[in-house]
Amino acid sequence: MLVVLSVLLFAGCGTIPEGTTPHAVRDDVKQQPPASVAEPDPDLDAFDLVREFIQKSGNREAASAYLTEEADREWGNDTSLTVILDTFATVPVNDRQASDADAPPDGIETVVLQMNLFGRMHQDHSFTPAIGDEQYDVTVVKQPNGTWRIANPPDTVFVPLEAFKASYRAVTVYYFDPDRRVTVPDLRYVAAEPVSGLPSRVLTVLLSGPSDTMRRSVVSPLEGITLRTNAVVDENGSLVVDLSSVGDRPIEQREQMAAQVVLSLLTVTSDRLRLLADGQDLISGHRDWRMRDLKSYDAPTRPDSDQLGMVVADGRVRSLRDGKPIDGPAGSGEYDVLSAAQSIDGSHLAVVVRTPSGPKLRLGKLGEQLREINRDARTMTRPTWLVSTSEEADPTEVWTVADGEVIRVVRTGGDDWRALQVSSSELTNFGTITDLRLSRDGTRAAIVSNNRVAVASVVREKGSVILRYPRRLQPSNIQEAVGVDWYSQDTLVVATELGQAPVVSLSVDGLKADVFDRNNLQLPITAIAAAPDRDVLVTDSAAVSSVPGVGQLWRQHAHGQSPDAIPFYPG
Repeated sequence: MLVVLSVLLFAGCGTIPEGTTPHAVRDDVKQQPPASVAEPDPDLDAFDLVREFIQKSGNREAASAYLTEEADREWGNDTSLTVILDTFATVPVNDRQASDADAPPDGIETVVLQMNLFGRMHQDHSFTPAIGDEQYDVTVVKQPNGTWRIANPPDTVFVPLEAFKASYRAVTVYYFDPDRRVTVPDLRYVAAEPVSGLPSRVLTVLLSGPSDTMRRSVVSPLEGITLRTNAVVDENGSLVVDLSSVGDRPIEQREQMAAQVVLSLLTVTSDRLRLLADGQDLISGHRDWRMRDLKSYDAPTRPDSDQLGMVVADGRVRSLRDGKPIDGPAGSGEYDVLSAAQSIDGSHLAVVVRTPSGPKLRLGKLGEQLREINRDARTMTRPTWLVSTSEEADPTEVWTVADGEVIRVVRTGGDDWRALQVSSSELTNFGTITDLRLSRDGTRAAIVSNNRVAVASVVREKGSVILRYPRRLQPSNIQEAVGVDWYSQDTLVVATELGQAPVVSLSVDGLKADVFDRNNLQLPITAIAAAPDRDVLVTDSAAVSSVPGVGQLWRQHAHGQSPDAIPFYPG
């Protein structure tokens, strides 16, 4: 059964100090003065002492009370953390059948710390999944006052899941796609307390740049910018964010910078934002900012409200509005359609069709004849569109997986298209890809391979495209995946063959998982589709069903067609 996880984590880096009035930021100030820390119970034995130490390891000051003075000076200087499951163990060394000759002298105890890994929190405040077991020998020594203290803690800081739930918070900071048209969310983790310091901690993460896995996939108009003063609330009730080193950057870039700050602070403050550059309005005449003051930078990733989705059934593409075949050969039966994708703006269609020589990809305008792409294959996954580079431009790129190779088909001019291979060597050990969906901002790819889910970053450099930094999501729990799609820019939905968790929502870093209600579904699930502000669609053994969200009931779609149908939204 899938373990449902909803964890908020922090990588433990330094923050900007908070105060009641603005003042210059000092680089040598790392964090708030530590609060008083309770000493461990003097009656704790060596094994319970190690257990409590691990439980408190997310808080450097609290955990240090469990260490000898010498160990305290050396431990926890690395700001990366390793997240473990809560069911860790502290056992005597003789559980490993050590000989009496190996027994430590009186006053020294060796405690074997046994853990199951869940993930790693990196210095950039991002999380990546991990899997495996870890075991460490921890030496605990008795002090002159009779209490036990740890003399050699593990070099790595291990923190159980529940400890994070109580103390740390997930936040989203925003950057831009390479065309600077679409904002891209980047999940990070900061300490939840003190609450008054959350804006400063988020700004510190934002200004430090994208996470390591996204650094080559997105751009930051805030690059090179620092904070001139602390982010504090002024006498008018506005949170003042005063940026430094803005210089003579143009108005368009300043608007993008404002969007990054406002969106990144959206979930950690309800105050108006006063955005300044070296003490002056970031944008002349516009001092206080709220969400409504921003351009809709995520609009290109959201299908128009009148695009209700489509479905491939019995070799034809039909509308989910009324169940009728769409206009053109993709709906008339001229093509024997296996799978399809509509561009995000709704103007174009890509279809994989059955032919005597194997599947073929066809592309073109919706309702018209579609150009066949010169690429032979025995298998071909359902296609997925890249967002267009501007509001006026037609979409120019479609991805699919042909015989296990990731390819992108690009427009070379007019109605001419060319198939190019995407470099995906880092995915070699992940197995055969059976489903691939580009994120609607074009910076990530979600993948099903060997029935597991992975996300990779899309890196575009010097005319080539590479899938980099692939990471499996919930690898211990989701091992029977059959399909994946993007619910939002930072959330996936996964269809699985797991009876207790047939449909799962996953954060893009794999940290959070929520299981959809399975009532009214007739398993197994064979296809899934999702999009922002849309119901999730799945195909079960009866028909296509839809649900508004986690915790709500599935309903059969009135126009979902047959139990072999493949629904899809634009994207």
